[in-house]
Amino acid sequence: MERKLTIRYVAYLAVFTALTFVATVLITIPMASTSGGYINFGDTIIFVASAILGPIGGLVSGALGSMIADLIFAPAYALITLIVKGLEGFIAGLIIRFIRSLTLKYNWSDYLSFIVGFIIGGLEMVLGYYVGGGILLGIMEENMRIGFEISLLDIPSNFIQFGVSVGVAYAISIGLIHIPYVRNIRDALSRKKNNDNKDLV
Repeated sequence: MERKLTIRYVAYLAVFTALTFVATVLITIPMASTSGGYINFGDTIIFVASAILGPIGGLVSGALGSMIADLIFAPAYALITLIVKGLEGFIAGLIIRFIRSLTLKYNWSDYLSFIVGFIIGGLEMVLGYYVGGGILLGIMEENMRIGFEISLLDIPSNFIQFGVSVGVAYAISIGLIHIPYVRNIRDALSRKKNNDNKDLV
């Protein structure tokens, strides 16, 4: 049974990673800055992955799916994206799992955990790109102060992407979690995680 769950989990990771890539490259809106960044909907899929597959699902789909997309559209940011988007999905999934563990008996458990997890994960994305972009641009300009000043120009666009992604991902995740098949996947993965933790005690 565990082997089947593991095989399915790997398949789900592959699907969400591919969906993150597609959502990132399908609709791209260039940012009003000189960093070469662009608004996309990859974060939406990362959040959904973290809600259904947990922190590792958010980490893998966010890191790999987004990085591959950046290798096409903004290769200079590929490494930064690997770290920032991976952490975004991991943090969102971790918070969702933690809040659900505390509020599982309540009907509003998913509603609260999703919105808090998505918001904190999204804020990490905004901060991560500011810091990562500032360092990268500072190296390119040979002046860290100028690099961080340029990176500031990305913050409004990243906040727009963050806000839209949280709203859309929240609606999709709540809808999906009401589908028995999807809910069973999430619950099975949560039970496996809890059993693994018990084995370590």
